[in-house]
Amino acid sequence: MIRYYAAMGLQLLGLILTGEALLLYFGQMGPLMKTASLGAGLFYAGWFIRPRTGK
Repeated sequence: MIRYYAAMGLQLLGLILTGEALLLYFGQMGPLMKTASLGAGLFYAGWFIRPRTGK
């Protein structure tokens, strides 16, 4: 249960960080790519640790 909510929290944080990067650094390629990459990394980290259901 804790693993599920931690994973969902990481995914949500990653989406928020990526969206914030797109809003704050629009037109500035360096900071935009760094922040968006960090957000995508957090999202995928949450996706990988999320427990699989079914099967």
